[in-house]
Amino acid sequence: MANSQTQQGQAPNPAYSQLKVTVASAKLKDNTGSWFSGKADPYVELSVDGQPPRKTEVIKKTWTPQWNEHFTVLVTPQSKLEFKVYNHFSVKSDVVIGKCAVDVLSLLKKHHGKLENLSLKQELKSESKNGPARGGDLHVTLDGLSISADILARYTTTNGPSSQPNGDVSHNQTRTNQSQATASTAATGARPRTNSSNAAAGSSSGSSTTTTTTSTTTTSSTTAAPTTTSSSTTARSAPPPAGSARSGAPITVDINNQPLPPAWEMRIDPHGRPYYVDHNTRTTTWERPQPLPPGWERRTDPRGRVYYVDHNTRTTTWQRPTVDSVRNFEQWHQHRNQMHNATLQQFQQRFLFPNANQVESSDPLGQLPGGWEKRVEPNGRVYFVNHHTRTTQWEDPRTQGALNEEPLPEGWEMRYTNEGVRYFVDHNTRTTTFQDPRSGTGNKGPKGAFGVPIAYERSFRWKLGQFRYLCQSNALASHVKLTVSRDSLFEQSFQQVMRLQPFDLRRRLYIIFKGEEGLDYGGVAREWFFMLSQEVLNPMYCLFEYANKSNYSLQINAASSVNPDHLLYFRFVGRFIAMALFHQKFIYSGFTMPFYKRMLNKKLIVKDLETIDPEFYNSLVWVRDNNVEECALDLTFSADFEILGKIDTFDLKPEGRDVGVTEENKEEYISLMTQWRFNRGIEEQTKAFLEGFNEVLPLQWLQYFDERELELMLCGMQEIDMEDWQRHTIYRHYTRTSKQVVWFWQAVKEFDHEKRARLLQFVTGTCRLPVGGFAELMGSNGPQKFCIEKVGKDTWLPRSHTCFNRLDLPPYKSYEQLLEKISYAIEETEGFAQE
Repeated sequence: MANSQTQQGQAPNPAYSQLKVTVASAKLKDNTGSWFSGKADPYVELSVDGQPPRKTEVIKKTWTPQWNEHFTVLVTPQSKLEFKVYNHFSVKSDVVIGKCAVDVLSLLKKHHGKLENLSLKQELKSESKNGPARGGDLHVTLDGLSISADILARYTTTNGPSSQPNGDVSHNQTRTNQSQATASTAATGARPRTNSSNAAAGSSSGSSTTTTTTSTTTTSSTTAAPTTTSSSTTARSAPPPAGSARSGAPITVDINNQPLPPAWEMRIDPHGRPYYVDHNTRTTTWERPQPLPPGWERRTDPRGRVYYVDHNTRTTTWQRPTVDSVRNFEQWHQHRNQMHNATLQQFQQRFLFPNANQVESSDPLGQLPGGWEKRVEPNGRVYFVNHHTRTTQWEDPRTQGALNEEPLPEGWEMRYTNEGVRYFVDHNTRTTTFQDPRSGTGNKGPKGAFGVPIAYERSFRWKLGQFRYLCQSNALASHVKLTVSRDSLFEQSFQQVMRLQPFDLRRRLYIIFKGEEGLDYGGVAREWFFMLSQEVLNPMYCLFEYANKSNYSLQINAASSVNPDHLLYFRFVGRFIAMALFHQKFIYSGFTMPFYKRMLNKKLIVKDLETIDPEFYNSLVWVRDNNVEECALDLTFSADFEILGKIDTFDLKPEGRDVGVTEENKEEYISLMTQWRFNRGIEEQTKAFLEGFNEVLPLQWLQYFDERELELMLCGMQEIDMEDWQRHTIYRHYTRTSKQVVWFWQAVKEFDHEKRARLLQFVTGTCRLPVGGFAELMGSNGPQKFCIEKVGKDTWLPRSHTCFNRLDLPPYKSYEQLLEKISYAIEETEGFAQE
């Protein structure tokens, strides 16, 4: 019967389609007529077919607001979009500035059924004392709606006058009669519900009978609507679908004549607002329900609670899904996977030394050591597999640790152990040693504590070689297996790591992700360190916090005591960081430089405060440079500290709150205040962290390194793109063609990766780059590009301002002088006005 009605000219049941509405801007008119009225705080309210409205942000103090906000709404070809522009007030109700309506069907006819980036300028009408007035213009854009020509033609023929045989009437007349009946019933205070049996009995073809419409409710109190008897009403009523009459199920129809899901009903409240009743859960909602998406099912648990099953992903949820929510979740999940893969790929590009070039058959380095294999990743990156230890590394074992290309002395030979450690054989004396015999002859000068020249001892490569030798010589046989789930990675890793003995964590790690069985040749362990470091060092867990607004390095959070087990977690973090160093893995994010110095048991000075608390640092510098007695500051050897809303006073020395600060003792005050600032509220957490670290890796093994080298070992460094570096560098009092600038880039290009990383660390405070490269370098006031400024005389050393990513480069007179000064400044960063 429905098909025959459509062929006779009745409009088809409209299907919902998505329409993207962009509220761009408006040019409003002040119709208040008051001399004292200021500018408006306008916002727009968008409503579709009387549904609950959606609002834009409020734009302050303007008559020409710019919103550019996007809304995705569900519409039919017969929908109407209503726009209302309000003036927002804080102390009284908002006032309508103007309103307008957009008829979707007329626009579809005009633009041949397609609304693609259609810009509209709608005139706003407002009510004033003198009647309707012009309130301004509203600019909107409609996009993403397309209707086929056949469907559009049906709506076009339906809107025109047409004769109906056998006494039938058009769809518009039926809607009018229904709305009139609804309005008359709502006026009595009852919410209408059409009884299908009465409707079926009262409808017959070609005859006029009496129809009785009964209104019922499912609440405890039932109010009957007045009975309406009219033969003409029956003659004009459209017959119900045949299936409904046979089944006896109630026919529930919304304002657009669209069928609702089973057991749903639309009602009208006393104010004329439509709402929907779900008889399954006995709940109501203002939003029109939609059918469940494909693959979803509604079920009820033994306790009578309704839940929904997604057979696509084999998951359940309490929330009723919609097509929009499922689509949005899929888009979010896809975007999250893309971001995770991109971040993981960039994380895997960190290294300590540059990769070896592609090895050809005629490579002068010769064959790889026994048990080693060279492989290439899909992105073309070369790595090496050690089948003896079942580990992988980026460095070529033939060149690992090579510091020069001088030939070996006569009678000497270089060999490698099964673990890939280089050693030397002296056939003259039939002895072996790990010390390169070329070190003493190729580098002259005073020797250090380890029997090699001081210049060679200071090399990061040599230090790293010594540290790796200690780790490999203390590694235990066999392996330790950790089975974790990605959904609860933090808790499961914490439980398994803390359950093991510390010495077991020196065994080779074999990581298994549940449901992802596979062989771990090092790649799974790298991902485990990467993902777990993201969780462990997340400030949301309140264990660590960012140093300040412009420094995203981490430090211990003094408020971590909100977790009663926080000391146990810090012990776990200490073990985890030691495992990363011992197994030569990188973590996601690094700590502050003072934290590394504390790990190395180095003394913290006032200068270390600048990167983590600039205001506190400036205060101490001011005290140091000014006469505190003349300023009458009334300082004492005490300090106040607020934690979790509680303010405590601490004495910097015994009975310090009774000891005043003078010119004679202010140096002691600054020193004590500096130590207190670094230790306040975190003594127990730091002790637990260091104890956990020392259980796995003795802190004495790190005695070779400084704090910057320790950060490099723990976090690694990324490939530095010289073109990206030069492209995003700005100059002050220099130009791109200045000879000092040309010499500077020439020197940087000649540096190896280690020295470039040290230069970057010297200027910016870290050897790591943001995800977006040099274009996203951050300073103290937000994004701050790498800057080279002309400062000082040619006898000065370069200085760095890490808060501003700025290098003060004096006007040197030759390339050799510039190279010497920069190299010296990189190696000796302390004391050169680093801010």
